[in-house]
Amino acid sequence: MNNYFLSKSDFKIAQSCPAKLWYKKHQFPTATEGNEYMIMLADGGYMVGKMAQLLYPKGINIEGGTDGAIERTEKLLEQRSVTLFEAAIESKHKLIRVDILEKKGNTFNLIEVKSKSFDSVVYAQTKRDKKKYFDNAWRDYIQDIAYQKFVLQEKFPDAKIECFLLLPDKAKTTPIDGLVNWFQIKEVQESATFRGVEIEFTGDVDALQTGHILEWVKVNDEVEAEMIEVIDNSKIYLKHLAKDEQIKTQISIDCKGCEFTVTDEKHPKSGFEKCWKNLADVTPHILTLGQLGNVNRKKDSENIINNLIEKRKVSISDIPIEAVSNANGKPFYNNRPYYQRTKKKEFLLPGFAEEISDLKYPLHFIDFETSQMAIPYHAGMRPYGKVIFQWSCHTINRPGDEPVHEEWINVDEIYPNFRFANALMNHVGDHGTLMTWSPYENTMLKDIFKALQVQGVDDPKLLGWLERTAKHFDEDTTSIVDMNNLALKYYFHPRMGGQTSIKVTLPAVLLSSTSARIENWLRAENLFKRDAKGKVRNPYELLPHIEIFDEAEKVKDGAGAMRAYQDMLYGKNSDNAAIKEKYKNALLKYCKLDTLAMVIIWEHWMSF
Repeated sequence: MNNYFLSKSDFKIAQSCPAKLWYKKHQFPTATEGNEYMIMLADGGYMVGKMAQLLYPKGINIEGGTDGAIERTEKLLEQRSVTLFEAAIESKHKLIRVDILEKKGNTFNLIEVKSKSFDSVVYAQTKRDKKKYFDNAWRDYIQDIAYQKFVLQEKFPDAKIECFLLLPDKAKTTPIDGLVNWFQIKEVQESATFRGVEIEFTGDVDALQTGHILEWVKVNDEVEAEMIEVIDNSKIYLKHLAKDEQIKTQISIDCKGCEFTVTDEKHPKSGFEKCWKNLADVTPHILTLGQLGNVNRKKDSENIINNLIEKRKVSISDIPIEAVSNANGKPFYNNRPYYQRTKKKEFLLPGFAEEISDLKYPLHFIDFETSQMAIPYHAGMRPYGKVIFQWSCHTINRPGDEPVHEEWINVDEIYPNFRFANALMNHVGDHGTLMTWSPYENTMLKDIFKALQVQGVDDPKLLGWLERTAKHFDEDTTSIVDMNNLALKYYFHPRMGGQTSIKVTLPAVLLSSTSARIENWLRAENLFKRDAKGKVRNPYELLPHIEIFDEAEKVKDGAGAMRAYQDMLYGKNSDNAAIKEKYKNALLKYCKLDTLAMVIIWEHWMSF
């Protein structure tokens, strides 16, 4: 490769796995690719970026292709003082685009804008030992800045460089109602080395500058601690880029999270398949083992999974049973790795019947959908404050009854949390049991209870109901039952592997169920089909697509629901009644399937 760059995104992906650098440069597809606009909207980083730029009113945006951007940046940096957005700096085949580069004489302030949440109060409490705050979860961000400093320092060897993160501060609340609506999203622009998006600001700049929710955090020490590794690794990556050769990397359990697992017309084999070769096709594959990392680190069998992979033993059946067995008589992660290794049939443990023996009817199977963005939705909210915009509830009044469905959704630009809770309270009341598939619903009810108290809302009926219904402390009793916890403790199906999410449990149950009632429930929702082999298809895969901007977006999980809600209320389609109606219907259908899935699983468990 004669004309090549190691961009900061190249460096970042190579740090996660050196082999991925070659796949990225050769444009292998990834499982994370999708509707770029929707992904960007959920991330929220571009709105944060625009807000950050508005705090520097004299800043100059560097636009255009790589060569032109580099040339313009160099010209503008001849000035003694200047502030640049997306400054393009190139040095010895290394390329960076700096979010905000502030030059003051011989000093550069290198400012990396991120949408990752930060809490200045917690940070201040740990300031004497910042390693307590900037743990491994921050290392990618720090190394990103370190790479930028390395390139900038190489370009300007005599300059002093100060490094900053500019972040949404969860300790701050916004005084601005509808702040998110001040940022109007335009089209996404892409090139081989840089992806951007056009954001139009329609609000009051002065109000924003006094009421923004960002915080500057100096990270010179943290960056310096990473510089040796960053410089050394950069040299390795550049050496292999120059020869257009892939860096040989040992396959291991780290490959479980690889994004290069899909193919396209140009790449009939995925990056994962190229790395693992014939070992990629083994089933059941060792990487599908539940609690994989914990098994690998289990006492007396350190690195057992990686050692097996090194010996090319990559089937779950290759794992020694003692590696997944109980330790000192205590279950090892609810015995799920052990069941996955040893059991071939579905079962429900006897303790299940005793645990559910005192459940009170009616049973209300409930599911919530929430949304959060780096930019607060409403006045008084903090960055990443949750908006709870939807619930679905299937109720079984007595054993054997047909489920009855009710739902609620917000489609207005309001703070919906209290209306959400009142609607749920009025529907389920104090009778029966609330069935969920995680502790999340309980957490959201607790959050609403706290918000009512903090804001001084005069609603004693709702406060009382939330106090009685949610589990606020470990010693509390509650009418909420977590079905996922029941699945973890008592239910196993070989098709679930080590997972118990509802998206995995439902299709596994449908492979075993012969219930005509279950089939009828799904047929009523147009979500029952069989494949060519006669097996029941996963209903989540049958949810309808929404055609938007010539791309199909499907609401089939929580992330998709959040993206749909954000676009419906705050995105490009907030004024498009037809698309908003499609979003609403898709959200209702998805959330309804979640609670119907719980009913189906419950019905199946009752058949044992």
